[in-house]
Amino acid sequence: MTKAFNLPGKIGLEVLQAVRIIESVVGNAWAADAAGKVIYVSAAVLSRLAITLEEFNSPADGGLLGWRRMIHPDDYSLVTAQWVRCLETGQHFNVEHRVLRDSGAYGWSRSSAQPFRDDQDQVLGWYGAIIDGDTSVVSGRFADVATAAVEKKVTLEQPHSLSRVHPADRTTAAHAAARAFWTGVPQVTRHRQLQTNGKYRWTETRAEPGYSVSVDIDDLVTDREPHIAAVSDLSAQDDIEPMRSARAVESIFGNGWAFDAAGRWIYLHPFAQSSLGVTPEQLNASLDDGDTAWKQLLHPDDYDHVAATWRRCLETGDDFNVEFRFRRVSGSYVWARTAARSARDSQGRVVGWFGIALDIDVYKKTVEALRGRERELSQLVDMVPVQIRRLTPEGEPTFFNKRLLDFLGWTDLARLERQGESRLARALERLIHPDDAARLMKAVRHSVATGEPYSMRYRLRRADGAYRWVDGRAEPMVDQNGAIVHWYAISIDIDDEMRAQDALRDRERELSQLVDMVPSLLWRLNRRGEPTFFNKRMMAFLGLDTADTQQPGTDRLAATLKAAVHPDDATGLEEALRLSVATGEIFSKRIRLRRADGVYRWVESNAEPLRDENGDILQWYGLSHDIDDQLRVEEALRERERSLWQLVETLPAMIDCAMPNGEPVYRSQQLREFLGYNLEELDGAGKSRLNGTLDAGVHPDDVDGVKEKYAHSLATGEPYARKHRLRRYDGEYRWVETRAAAMRDSEDTIIQWNVICLDIDGEVRAQGELRLAQERLSRAAQAASLAELSASIAHEVNQPLAAIVANSNACHRWLSAEPPNLERAKITAERIIRDANSAADVVSRIRALFKHPVEPRSNTDLASVIGEARNLIAEEASRRRVRVEVDIGPGLPHIALDRVHIQQVLVNLIRNGMDAMDDVATDRVVAVRARRVANMIQTEVSDHGRGVDHPERIFEAFFTTKVNGMGMGLAICRSIIESHGGRLWAQNNGTEGATFAFTLPIEVDASA
Repeated sequence: MTKAFNLPGKIGLEVLQAVRIIESVVGNAWAADAAGKVIYVSAAVLSRLAITLEEFNSPADGGLLGWRRMIHPDDYSLVTAQWVRCLETGQHFNVEHRVLRDSGAYGWSRSSAQPFRDDQDQVLGWYGAIIDGDTSVVSGRFADVATAAVEKKVTLEQPHSLSRVHPADRTTAAHAAARAFWTGVPQVTRHRQLQTNGKYRWTETRAEPGYSVSVDIDDLVTDREPHIAAVSDLSAQDDIEPMRSARAVESIFGNGWAFDAAGRWIYLHPFAQSSLGVTPEQLNASLDDGDTAWKQLLHPDDYDHVAATWRRCLETGDDFNVEFRFRRVSGSYVWARTAARSARDSQGRVVGWFGIALDIDVYKKTVEALRGRERELSQLVDMVPVQIRRLTPEGEPTFFNKRLLDFLGWTDLARLERQGESRLARALERLIHPDDAARLMKAVRHSVATGEPYSMRYRLRRADGAYRWVDGRAEPMVDQNGAIVHWYAISIDIDDEMRAQDALRDRERELSQLVDMVPSLLWRLNRRGEPTFFNKRMMAFLGLDTADTQQPGTDRLAATLKAAVHPDDATGLEEALRLSVATGEIFSKRIRLRRADGVYRWVESNAEPLRDENGDILQWYGLSHDIDDQLRVEEALRERERSLWQLVETLPAMIDCAMPNGEPVYRSQQLREFLGYNLEELDGAGKSRLNGTLDAGVHPDDVDGVKEKYAHSLATGEPYARKHRLRRYDGEYRWVETRAAAMRDSEDTIIQWNVICLDIDGEVRAQGELRLAQERLSRAAQAASLAELSASIAHEVNQPLAAIVANSNACHRWLSAEPPNLERAKITAERIIRDANSAADVVSRIRALFKHPVEPRSNTDLASVIGEARNLIAEEASRRRVRVEVDIGPGLPHIALDRVHIQQVLVNLIRNGMDAMDDVATDRVVAVRARRVANMIQTEVSDHGRGVDHPERIFEAFFTTKVNGMGMGLAICRSIIESHGGRLWAQNNGTEGATFAFTLPIEVDASA
């Protein structure tokens, strides 16, 4: 041990002192260094384990050999895990486990250890103790106290209850009554009780706390004669020594028995045979099966232990002493203790065994109940949610419960020990807030001096150094003479409550300021409806001062309020207030109040009642808000709204409003009359109002385009504009022009769509008729021009052609002469050449009429040119029910071109595509597609018509496949494309229709 404590630093001496103090009180102390290595163990422990301290520390399966030998295998893992955690955290070590005892059996114990720290709070070592958990000492003390208390209680309160019990049985009866009284466990005993005739009869008594029940069993008891006579008779009747010994023991204690030297039953008291329901012969039958004679009596869980002990006693002749459970005739098991000794002859040989069986069932249950009650009370004291302490009559602390120790961060009261200083003074110094210590000391001293309880609030320091408010109370426990035995004190943590009260007071101040600062008129009425309080803002409004509200009674406030109400509103206010006070309904009223400057202003007043827990009204709280400016603004807004409403309803246009998702929410009267139904009539049709409106009203040929265009606007927020046909209430479709624009808030978020719809059916029809007239006029002009042109061509060409014919005939004659006149023929041929050149000049001049002049060209986006051409042809395409689809490839560069000439080419090609589909009954689509191909932009115009019969000749002048065509359109288009440096051609599609394609160069000199 000395070697173990010769360690560097101050751990040796101080830890050793701590260990020895613990050891002097509880024994079995031990110590370890900061790493957990054991440096000291009590000598008794080392002696029990038969090892030295060095052997105790030797490793064994990851632990110390000493702990491995000492702790029960089932508890070892739990204990070591707890110990490792405490080494890591420095927390208090406290665990229950089973420990090897001197007897070789395991018994429950508690190991507790505390870290020893230096000034820097570093752990230097550990000191602890192993506390035996055996309750035999406690049980013995309980039995003594219980016996004395009950005997005293019986003497004082029931002087004749034990006096009737036979003197030899009186102590047993008193013990049973005491155990029943203190533990609450019923006790059953047999004793002899004095009868009225002066004789004793055997009685079985069941003792309950506060009462008992006795049953006469004298007829069941066989040994009625005095015990000393029984011994005399025994010596005369039986010569077997074990039986004589058994009867001698039985004459004193009862329930004797005897075995022969081989362990066979030779005697069992008749009463025992009756209560057990067996005979010695039946008990000996188990010997034939290789068991002991105890087989049929014992509980299966106890038999092996008892049988092994009995066999050992048979072999050695040692005394037999064992506890076990045996079965009664009722089938229930009860506890008993059997003690037996061997009977020997003159040579010392065992000739038999005699013994006694004592019923200890009540004792065992009493001890178990006592242990349970002690555990329950200990847990109750530790777990009750209050801090409990016990003080001496002088006020010195002697006990703190676990909750208080945990609160303080202590394990015991050792920190209150100081030489020459009381524990009370030390506790006040260390634990109580300095501002509260003197007050608490005064209260404790007063209570100690007078015996009066004390109760006060003070601040107690927690383990982390924080002071928390507690409510402390103490009362004395006095004995029967009125002397104080102990003081019991409790303290309840009320820190949160105190903080809540402080917060509540702060909140009250804030609310008071809020009531005065809130920009409204606040007031309070009593349960009768009389004003009792005005806030500062209302007093200022009415022209009152603070003195007016502080006068007793409510007449002043009531009179002021009554005088301030406008005469036209006074009656209504009084009736509404009277109704609310009578019924408890919420009060709400708009009235005019006269301001301090004499101006009446509209206010909105509301009040609600405050009720108690029974629902009775205590008072009314009200608020009046100045709404005069608001009412004036609302009136102006209502007037403006009426004007706008009349404007919208009388506009010569159909108005529609829709939500951000396009769902209509409003229609003007003109639109409702045009359609012939209201918005609500579309609900429940299985589709939205928008789709219902479009499907029901828009012409089938236009509905897809309208939906597509409207969906695009809803998705992008762009304005919507489109002409389409809309079904009127009488079923007629009329052309309308619809335009929609988004209304946005300050954050540019769409909040509504505003739509206007104009009936343009007359205008469209007029434009259609004008267009047809223009086409007829154009065809007539073309025909006249063609006739005139034909005449001019015939006149111009006719002369050179006639000269060519005449000269040709002359040349033929000169060549046909005999001999041929070659000279004259040569002259005639020269004239033919002259006339042919003259005809060619005429034709060149005619072709020049169809050539376009070259205009200045600029870099232009071809996509925009295609879009403009589509817009130019859109109305005609809609009229002819043809859909024009445009597909522009990505990243097309700008090119140099004549914008008007290229639009003329695109319009001509698109119109030719529409002409080609006049006889097509299916979907009519002209597709315009533009893509980059090498250094060219290639544009294609495709249709679903019947195709082209002569793809090359179709570009010749005056060649046409149309009935009314002149055959010049495509020729002019080719000349325009060729003038731009491109190429125009036609080809038939694989299945149906034809495609006209032209290319334009990307890099072209703009001045060319």
